[in-house]
Amino acid sequence: MLPTQSPPDLGDAPPPPPATTAARTSCEFRNESWSDLMEEITPSHKAFWRITKALKTEGYTPIPPLKRPDGSIALDDAEVAECIADSIETQCFHASPAHDTAHISRIEEEVLQKTSLEPKDDLTPVSLSEVQLLVRSLKTRKAPGLDGVSNKAIKCFPQQLLSLLVAIFNACLQNCYFPPAWKEAEVIGIHKPGKPRDLPASYRPISLLSGLAKLFERVLKTRLSKHLFGKGLIIDEQFGFRPAHSCPQQVLRLVEYVTEGFKSKQKTVAVFFDVAKAFDRVWHAGLVYKLYSLQVPDRLIFIIQNFLSNRHFTFRHERTHSTRRLIRAGVPQGSALSPLLYSAYTNDIPRPSSGVQLALFADDTALFYKCRNRSTLSTILRLQRAIDELGQWFRLWRIEVNPEKSAAIQFKYSKHRSQLVVDWNTPSLKMLNAKIPWQRSYKYLGVTLDKNLHFREHIARVRKNALFYTARLGAMLGRKSKLSRRNKLTLYKMCIRTVLTYASPVFAHAAPKALHRLQVIQNKFCRAATDAHWCVRNSILHRDLELPTLSKYMKDASKRFFDIAGSHPNALLRAAVDYQPPPPTHFIRRPRNVLFDPPDALTAAVDSLNDVNDTHD
Repeated sequence: MLPTQSPPDLGDAPPPPPATTAARTSCEFRNESWSDLMEEITPSHKAFWRITKALKTEGYTPIPPLKRPDGSIALDDAEVAECIADSIETQCFHASPAHDTAHISRIEEEVLQKTSLEPKDDLTPVSLSEVQLLVRSLKTRKAPGLDGVSNKAIKCFPQQLLSLLVAIFNACLQNCYFPPAWKEAEVIGIHKPGKPRDLPASYRPISLLSGLAKLFERVLKTRLSKHLFGKGLIIDEQFGFRPAHSCPQQVLRLVEYVTEGFKSKQKTVAVFFDVAKAFDRVWHAGLVYKLYSLQVPDRLIFIIQNFLSNRHFTFRHERTHSTRRLIRAGVPQGSALSPLLYSAYTNDIPRPSSGVQLALFADDTALFYKCRNRSTLSTILRLQRAIDELGQWFRLWRIEVNPEKSAAIQFKYSKHRSQLVVDWNTPSLKMLNAKIPWQRSYKYLGVTLDKNLHFREHIARVRKNALFYTARLGAMLGRKSKLSRRNKLTLYKMCIRTVLTYASPVFAHAAPKALHRLQVIQNKFCRAATDAHWCVRNSILHRDLELPTLSKYMKDASKRFFDIAGSHPNALLRAAVDYQPPPPTHFIRRPRNVLFDPPDALTAAVDSLNDVNDTHD
């Protein structure tokens, strides 16, 4: 697909050979077809987002020959499928030996004893209206499992068939049963960015499960969520997979904690842990034991145990399937129930009582602490005690951590950019006798945190990503594109501005000079989308497109964000934003400062033009 372009002026040149004429005619036809499509297409048209996705993504890249652990090469499709299936089977198994065999035996015996008894309580039966509501919320573009029944087909079920499904679900609840056919998964591999393509471990396994099975899982999830969240059993430090919680809120909690310490020139040390194969290596007996500890109804625990046991998968590569494999540990990725089960499994994680703060978002685990007496050594010692306690808990519940992939940052206020200098006098932090490397910056939940919290590295990374997508979508957003301005604006807001402003309440208080680099991208879009001359002011372009500047957009988003956080049900988030921002002349800026900042020059100019238009109207 190419933008429209005028054919070159050939003058009195001799006519080209037939092959060249045919090629030119084909190119012109493609250009004319593309131009016609751009003129007629609308955001509601299916092709609009299909073309956008095709341009944004790199497209399908086949899996190359893979290296086996023994050094041999898997060449054909069948060998590749078996090679990745071997890797997944190894991932879904506790590779390291048990740390405490007595603890494991005790847990497994206790679980076996409890699950051998008859269930004492009943679950709320499934109603037809509940199933109808769940069916209406199904996404039609989800891939079906091995049974081939798609969500689109399920949404077409008549009421008689849905009534039969209700009877099946209620029978499963009554008999604590999860059908074996619903535990068969077809697994595909998604390449992990930045990982070598010729290694089987570089592909993330995604389970394609039966649509009917996922519908029943959502029935179970509704009842488990009502118990865990309705009774407030999930700890406040866990922000993952729970209503009204998000990644930016957890990042903001850390940023507010650090900037509060900057006021008194205190250093904050944060440690970010890399949990290995978190979902793939959940210990089944340990999970059932913890569900009993959370007083989950017996009948629901029996169904979940049945859901986890005797699961099998086959890996699909191209049109070839691997042999059938048994899953010995973990919760299936792609399941509606798995995230909530993982939250329950890690709910008894040690919560430090010595002032050290804990932050969780699913398997992303962080500890941070600032010392009141400004002593780095005191901070390190207190953090090390919390890390030791956490490390013992990880080993006890068979959760593996990569200390070399974890990171520690010492946040310290400075007006200047942090230097790549390591203070060798700073003691090392260790997890299970392995050193945790000190780093200058770390990407935490999508936000790059540097040691001075200037957010320059985050803005540089975001800017690079936005420029990449702008270039990929150039055929639709460029000057020569005949796509309407309204459609270009829709595309920019959905695909590029979302990249620029992700978690903007966390970094919108950064230096105006750094934020201006993001505004430049929007200025260039406005000029290209309108095909404006270089002398037309950016304020006029923003006014004509009715597009707010990024400064105004992020300020409005921050206001909504802090309004929600101020009345949030999570006490930790409410406490993090409950402060008066420093005055504008103060040497420290905090995230809430953005709410009281005067508009920048471009925003003021756009507001002035809008006021003039309102006056004339």
